[in-house]
Amino acid sequence: MNDKFQYRLSEDVKAAVAQNLIDILEKDVDINEQTIRFICNWCRTGPDEKRKAFFDVWDLVLKNYLPAITPILFRACEKIGKNGTIASFTGRLECARRFSGGEGFLLICDTKETLQFVGKFYKIGEYKHTFYPLVNVLKKAKDSGGCGFTERFLNEFIGEDEYIMRINLDYGHSFRWT
Repeated sequence: MNDKFQYRLSEDVKAAVAQNLIDILEKDVDINEQTIRFICNWCRTGPDEKRKAFFDVWDLVLKNYLPAITPILFRACEKIGKNGTIASFTGRLECARRFSGGEGFLLICDTKETLQFVGKFYKIGEYKHTFYPLVNVLKKAKDSGGCGFTERFLNEFIGEDEYIMRINLDYGHSFRWT
């Protein structure tokens, strides 16, 4: 028997969740139930349990969402993934250090440089080097009374300051922890 987490979504649900994630930050709409489940499942599953359904949704979001903020983002990892891989980043160096345990690699991306020309040279649906500030959705939920998330969940994951982004070593830097 397979004990791994099985997460599947229909193409319609993937598109609906992706659009809701975009609209939450662009149009200030409410977080719907499917999106709450998606976020909870994303945050609660480890890297070995992330399935295609998660990445299909994030792929749609990243191709269609152009952020208005430009933080410096960090990622701690044992090995550097290949370019184009969708992964979690954090806006806090301390979080990356804690996740790494001082081992492996640190990826750093200055999103101001990355996004400098995206809006000028790409159309919605073609964005390649964007990110999604998941932490902003969680903060919005907390400010609105929880929106279906538990207080414990929000407190735990807001502290991780999570952003979703494709790994792209052409627009970032990698370092080895010492």
